[in-house]
Amino acid sequence: MEVRLVSDLFKALLVDIGNSQIKYARVNDMSDLTDIKCCQHPEELTAYISSVNQVLVSSVGHVTQVEELQCLCERLNKSCKVINTEAATLGIKCAYEKYQTLGVDRWLVILAAREITQLPVAVIDLGTANTCDIVINNQHLGGWIAPGFSLMRESLLSNTQKVFVDTNMPVNLEIGNTTENCVNYGCLASQTGFVVMAEKYLKNKYDDYFVLVTGGGQNSLSLQDNKKILFFPNLVLRGLFRLI
Repeated sequence: MEVRLVSDLFKALLVDIGNSQIKYARVNDMSDLTDIKCCQHPEELTAYISSVNQVLVSSVGHVTQVEELQCLCERLNKSCKVINTEAATLGIKCAYEKYQTLGVDRWLVILAAREITQLPVAVIDLGTANTCDIVINNQHLGGWIAPGFSLMRESLLSNTQKVFVDTNMPVNLEIGNTTENCVNYGCLASQTGFVVMAEKYLKNKYDDYFVLVTGGGQNSLSLQDNKKILFFPNLVLRGLFRLI
């Protein structure tokens, strides 16, 4: 059996258990966050867990998968820390009086955002749900939650007669000429508007600011020309990195 010295191990395995897949990165420093991988089941992480000093986990729900991961870490004699939202972390204060009800994914992107910029910031995560959180100085002010692209599309299919959809994800925002295209472009327009309104909110209140966008839904947005809107592959993992 190969014996690893402590100095040979990576600092941590960062794990983001999402609604559709598990995203993870084995890290020593920030540059390692460019190598983000995905899997479906915790046991697929066995080799990665063996090669790190500790495991940090973010999960909204998915209790069974968290428990499986904890058992796996225990079997491999590795520290496993499941991160929860706190009233304050790293000097950043949560807006919620009942801070436990703020999803830990939102809390982690807030932590990541404040490490990226000290300016007023809206941090947006486009996934199953679209979330926006505003942070000024080290105070989280609150934000918005709306259905993500897939939920919007599924809602139209389930609750509207004579509307049908396909599974295509539009590459750019266009005008539809079939019902399927109209639904897809309409959902994308709503998702784009979510980001645009966050930028407008900050612009009306502050001289300088940024909007940070993460999550899989960012790939179809046509907002790259706006220098105030910055895109990141996974701010949840970047937030976890701050807690190593």
